[in-house]
Amino acid sequence: MERSRRNRRAATTYLLLQVLAATVALWLAKHFQVARLSATLVALAPTMPAAYLAWAAYREDREEAAADLEAKATMLANSVAAAETLQRAQLLGPGAHRIDLAFNLRAEPANNATGGAPYGRFTDIVSYYKSLRPARLVITGEPGAGKTLLALDLLLGLLSHPNRTPADPIPIRLSLAGWESDRPLTEWLTEKVHQHYRDRGVTAADAAVLVEQRRILPVLDGLDEMDTDDTPAARRRAARALQQLNTYQDPTGSAPVILTCRTAQYEQLTALDVRMREAARIEITAVTPTQADAYLTARSVRPDRWRLVLDTLATVPGGTLARALDTPWRLNLAVTAYEERHPETLAYLRDPADLIAMASPSAVRDHLLALYLSAASSQHPTHPRGYRPDRTHRWLAALAAHLATTPAATGSGTDLVLHRLWPMAGPRRVRTADALIAAFAAAVFYALWLTQVPIGLSTSQLAGGTLGALVAVGLVWHASRPVGDPETLQVHLLRTPAGRRQIAPAIALQFLGGLMVGVVFGLLVGLVDGLRAGLVVGSVIGLGSGLTVGFLQGLTAPLRDAPPTDPRYPLRDTLIVALVTASVTGLGSWLAFGFMMGPALGVLNGVGAGLVSGFYLGTEDVGRRYLVFLCCSRRQLPWRLGPFLNWAYGAGLLRISGVAYQFRHRELQDWLAAHPNP
Repeated sequence: MERSRRNRRAATTYLLLQVLAATVALWLAKHFQVARLSATLVALAPTMPAAYLAWAAYREDREEAAADLEAKATMLANSVAAAETLQRAQLLGPGAHRIDLAFNLRAEPANNATGGAPYGRFTDIVSYYKSLRPARLVITGEPGAGKTLLALDLLLGLLSHPNRTPADPIPIRLSLAGWESDRPLTEWLTEKVHQHYRDRGVTAADAAVLVEQRRILPVLDGLDEMDTDDTPAARRRAARALQQLNTYQDPTGSAPVILTCRTAQYEQLTALDVRMREAARIEITAVTPTQADAYLTARSVRPDRWRLVLDTLATVPGGTLARALDTPWRLNLAVTAYEERHPETLAYLRDPADLIAMASPSAVRDHLLALYLSAASSQHPTHPRGYRPDRTHRWLAALAAHLATTPAATGSGTDLVLHRLWPMAGPRRVRTADALIAAFAAAVFYALWLTQVPIGLSTSQLAGGTLGALVAVGLVWHASRPVGDPETLQVHLLRTPAGRRQIAPAIALQFLGGLMVGVVFGLLVGLVDGLRAGLVVGSVIGLGSGLTVGFLQGLTAPLRDAPPTDPRYPLRDTLIVALVTASVTGLGSWLAFGFMMGPALGVLNGVGAGLVSGFYLGTEDVGRRYLVFLCCSRRQLPWRLGPFLNWAYGAGLLRISGVAYQFRHRELQDWLAAHPNP
């Protein structure tokens, strides 16, 4: 804001001096017959200071812009660290017990990064990565091996490294399932950085500069989730993604990238001679019996209950049970399922020895997945009675089935974004219901209006009736269209003193501005309907608009000390703003039109203006569409879907990625999609 004022001041000064110089030159040339060269020099002389002012303002603008970008980069790094620390804690589960797994370097036939040791451990991942030249790493492993957790360890280690400098790139984890790989990588990175961190003040322009200058280190999670197993090789998005990553350059050559993928899927791509070039590929090893013993002992209350299981793992390391429990994810499933206790007697519900008699690793997997949801939900400290295990199973299975039927190319195969779920109830069904509700409201409003006004065939009445009908048709058409994404409105910041301090000045400034505009508008209205009526109408409209605009501007301003974003905030804040806008506009219209036309018409106008402004204008229609979707999906999902998903995240059934919920593991998502009933 200060830079803009300084630019305008310098430009105004330059323009005034230029006009003055031209006037003086013309006057001298006319009255004293001054030569053209002399007149030109006289004209240019006063502009030199103005040109210097403009140049100085431009230079200061660039310096301040650079400083502002550095400040935003620092804030962005802090925000990423805070959000991903929570994600890692959620993945580790209660007690934060972890397994220090090993990984091996898998050299490709050519184009390997240099500096990578043949062997490493999770605890050494930061130093391992820093030794690579170029800093390009591919993390592979079996399902549930800990690829995402290792990527998080590396991301957080880079952000907290003692030798980190402000110029080092900021690692940001992104889900590759959402990348339409026909789009340029830099364009997609820019969009995601802005989308995930715009509430921290990172504008689209800031994100573009950070990506262009390679100040963002992409941590791309889930290359294997870009395609299904039966996708033809020529149509695989993962192959196109790797081709783009191979052309992702910085001034030193191949730009730094961290990528995760399941081993089988990555080897399918390498068989087609498609892989990330100039990179080191590591593969996470299986959990050893000793590591499994330590983990199960640490997670259980009575380790002696697991003795038969531990002895079997130690004596038959290549057996069915050892192959079934050779990843951290499967061990977590086992300990969660078999540590469940009766809520009243506190007796254990299951004996871990039952695992020994199972015929195959897949049988163990399905058995544990069938028990996991009930056990995890019942052990969650804030488990509400309304979320019974059978209901939780059906609701999550419905969401998993929706993801399974969503085309992978749309990027929605793993992400549960609240305001984008409405097609789940049937896109035509939801849009039709939305349009019918709008048509019903318009018909009721129009009928009540006709009961309050005289019916005639005058020109003004015909014009008014036609205009009202066109507005109603327009609202119905608008309600039937697809909706976009909500604006960044940080209503949740009102809960904090810092947030209230931020919003108060904007509300006060816009309140005064709205009052002044309203008075001027009232004077204009007064020329037609009388000064008194005009001032009343203008003041009410001005005050209402000033408060509303100030409220919205305060909520859209970035707050640097904001907590990590909750996926519910964008939609919930949009609904709150829609209600506030509807209330303020409706009250203002009621007072204004009620003063001029009477109480009945004032109420009608207030209700109509409030509904239109709150739920049918701008991005607030996202909230309306979400409410219609919930009404259309009552048999599939709970009415309070947002709180349910947040509870499922706390119970360890879901995780958070940016503004989306995701299932804790793709194995759980696929199993629920295939088993809709508990």
